[in-house]
This record gives sequence, C-alpha cells and structure tokens, in this order.
Amino acid sequence: MIKHLYIENYILIDEITLDFDNGFSVFIGETGAGKSILIDAISLLYADRASSSSVGRHGDKAIVEGTFDLSGSPHALHVLEEAGFPTDDDITITREITKAGKSTCRLNHRVVTFSLVKDLLRNEIDIHGQRDTQYLLNTSEHIRLLDEYLGNDELVRSTEEKYRVYDQLRSEYDTANNETYNENDLEFLNYQRDEIDQADLREGEDEELLEKEKHFKMIKASADRIAQIVSLFDGVDSDLYDLVHQVQSLEESDTFSEIRTEISDGYYSMNDGISSLRRILDSFEYSEEDINDIQSRLFLIQRLKRKYGNTIAQILERRDEIENRIRSIENRAEYLEEIGRKRDKAYKEYQAVAQKLSDARKAGSSRLDEEITGHLRDLALPNARFHTEISGQSANARGIDRVEFLISMNKGEDLKPLSRTASGGELSRLMLGLKTIFTHLQGIGTVIFDEIDTGVSGAVASAIGQKMHTLAGTCQVFAVTHLAPVAAYGDKHYLISKSSGSDSTSTRADLLDRTETIRQLALIAGGTDTPAALKAAEELYERSRG
Repeated sequence: MIKHLYIENYILIDEITLDFDNGFSVFIGETGAGKSILIDAISLLYADRASSSSVGRHGDKAIVEGTFDLSGSPHALHVLEEAGFPTDDDITITREITKAGKSTCRLNHRVVTFSLVKDLLRNEIDIHGQRDTQYLLNTSEHIRLLDEYLGNDELVRSTEEKYRVYDQLRSEYDTANNETYNENDLEFLNYQRDEIDQADLREGEDEELLEKEKHFKMIKASADRIAQIVSLFDGVDSDLYDLVHQVQSLEESDTFSEIRTEISDGYYSMNDGISSLRRILDSFEYSEEDINDIQSRLFLIQRLKRKYGNTIAQILERRDEIENRIRSIENRAEYLEEIGRKRDKAYKEYQAVAQKLSDARKAGSSRLDEEITGHLRDLALPNARFHTEISGQSANARGIDRVEFLISMNKGEDLKPLSRTASGGELSRLMLGLKTIFTHLQGIGTVIFDEIDTGVSGAVASAIGQKMHTLAGTCQVFAVTHLAPVAAYGDKHYLISKSSGSDSTSTRADLLDRTETIRQLALIAGGTDTPAALKAAEELYERSRG
C-alpha cells in the first residue's frame, strides 16, 4: 500500500504532501481542479513514461515521491532482496523529471532502472483501465484466475510437474527418433564417454585437491626456509664451537666468569633450537611427487571442464547424456521402445492429475459465476450473466482445459468473450465487480479508480461506492469522483482545489474532517450548502456507514 505521497512542481501542483492509510480514500473537487493529476503522479512511481511538459513553472525539475509498505507482497520482497535492498522496512520510490527531458528513478535514494521498479510494483498498483487488459480481459489469464479462485494450487503444481516429466521424455523420444547418426558419430561419442570414465571423477574432488595443493605449497615454503636456516648453522657451527672453547680458556676470575657463562649458554641454546628445527623438518610429510600428482590431476579436471561442463557434476551429467546417445545408436529399436514406454507412462500419470484438475474446475466454476453475477446485480446490472466456459485443450503445463470468461449484459443477448463486450460505464462496473473478487487473489495492494462513475447517478452511483468500500476491505482503494453517493462511502476524503494568482495557477489537496466532508458532499450533490442540503448530505454520509 501507499503510505505517503510527495509531489513538487508537477504540472499545476507546486507542492503537496499526503499521508494514506488502508481503506477507501476519495478525491473530490471541481472539474479541472487537478484530481486526475494525482493519479498521473502515482503512475510515474510505477515507472510510466514521463514528459518534460509535466515540469511546473517553479523549477527545472518535477519530483514525485511515494513511500510503500510492501510487507504483504512476497514478489516485491523477493525483488528487493535480489537487488540488495532491506526487506524489513518501508521503501521509498522517487521519480524526477527535468525540463531537458531527463528522467531518473530512485529506490531508497539509490538510482535504479525503471524495469526494476516496474517489476517491484508489478502486483502492487492497479490503476483501473491500465491493467485490465493484462489479466482481466486477457483470455490466456482466465485459467489462472479460475484456479486461484478455486484454490487449486496443489493440483496445478502437480499437473505442471507431471507435464514437465512427460514433455522431457517426449522430447527425448522425438529427438532419438528423428536424428540420424553415422559410424563417425558413434566413434566420437565413445571417445568422449571413455575419456570421462578413465578420469574416474568424483564430485567435490577438485575442491579437495585445491586445498591439498595449497597445504603442500605452504609446507614446501616452510620446509625450504627451515632447511636454509639449518644449513647456515651447519656452516658456522664449528667456528662457533671454537669461539666458545676459546672463551672458556680465559682465566677463571670474577671478571670473565659471567661472560664465559653467557656465551656458553647462548651457544647451547642455539644448538637446541636448531635441533628442534631439524625434528620439525624431518616430520614434514612432503614430496615433490605428491605435488606433481595433485597438479596433474587438477590439470586433467580443468581440461575436462573446458570440454564438458563447468563443474564435475556437469561433466558427469554430460557423460550420462553421451551414454544415452550411444545407446540410442547402438540399440536404436530397444532404446526407442524404452523411452516410448517411459513417455507413455508419464503421460498417463499426467493425464490422471490433469483430469482431476479439470474436474475441479468444472465442479467449482459455477461458484465463481454465481458470485460475480451477484456483484454485477449489486452494481445495477440485473440482466448481466457471467459464465466460465471450459473446453478441451491439447495437453500443456496448465492441464487439458481452455478457460474463457463470457458475459452477457442484456436479456436475450448471447454470451460473448469478456474482452469483446460492454462499453463505457457498463464495462467499468463489470471490471469493478470482477476486481472485488480477483484483486486480493492477485495480491494487489492498491487499486485506483479515476471517474469510473461517469454517466451514472442515483442508486447506481451508490452501488458503485458501496462496492468500492467492500473492495477496500481487502486492499487500499483510491477513487476520483464527482458523485456524492460514491464519495459518501469513503473512509477519508481529500478536497482537490485550484487557486489562481496574477500570473499562475496551482492545485492543492486537503484532508477533510467530518464536518467539511459533509459540506463538500452537499456541494457536490446540489451545488449549495444550505441547512437542508447539509442535512441531506449528513443523512447520505451516515447511511453509507450503516
């Protein structure tokens, strides 16, 4: 959901700061005051195209900034994590447009690509009319919407998995059946298989060898240094011993006694230290042959990686593929028979679960039809009929069904595809009825309606307002409206107004309290705020909360 919106120097808006909650927020005001500008600004946060003409008169750039709570969107949290952003707090999206035509998008004040923001908010914002063709009016999406409504998740996953196994075996069979080989192909394949087999690879072996090589190199460096030290001592040992002997020959007196002891002790301490180094050197398990063997093995593995895969696991997988190809050549008939048998078995397993899924769809689709038809009646479309048509389809990952939503808006009218029926206000009400059901299934956080009540009045307008309020129970809803019966159902009301100076015009937005809301409802309904008009507006306001 959108928690905060900041707009600066955008078209007629000098500066606006708005805070939002869950529920149903309504934007009201005179025609031309700038209500739709707010919707356009939110579209920019969704990474829609921007024009330099949208930059206002009070600077060289326009800024639109929104703060979102995306904690309820697993997809958005995954996108944030993959992009290296924190997932435990609100996120802020900032869009800047300059008069020179440059457009910049920031996420938590870091410049990001527009595609990242689009992906992040893919399931977050639904601006009525803009996304309808993507999922409600897109026939290919109807099967997914039906499954989500019926809760067929487990059957859908099982069907997809069974189909993937079957499709792979079918592909293997077709490839083996259609490909032609000659003796040179077989000879080369045998060479490749034997080359891998002779290497006798083991997964993880390369990492172990690299660690051993590193260890041996460390030992070698230490051993070479110790041997050098021992050699240096051996070269001067006799001279040092003679030196000690000469010192010991000095006459015994208090003057030389301490010196004799220090030099003698120093020599024997050094001798003991060198002896310790000799023992360490003798204990090293090290040989040039060992290192040569390790390096030769690593070289072989690296050569095979260049030819067959980036890891030992991939090399072994490649070896199995080669073996299968050899078998398909040497034992073509038997191989095709075996793969064909596996393919047929996989198809039967797929067909069984796909049929269960199809039965579940056919058994449950009437529930969806009845619920949508009920919503349409609530929206003053009493003659509307909604029907989920399920027909046969060639096997695919979604099963064996083709699903399409059909609608008839008038008595005696044949059912037609949803994408080719209704117009104007009828289409808007139809979409509202559908969204009441499908929005929360899509995980959409915010739905925005921009004057979908155009051309209706009275009971129809009230029905639209009531349905929007119902929808706001599952997501955040914004609506721009000119009708009091619609506006009355709002949880919060914002007055969008325009003021003109000597040389400029600007738009502002104010959150209304209860008293001012009732006054604005009276003005919308009758153009006056007389006591009678205020009383009628108050009754409308209270009735909408009953």
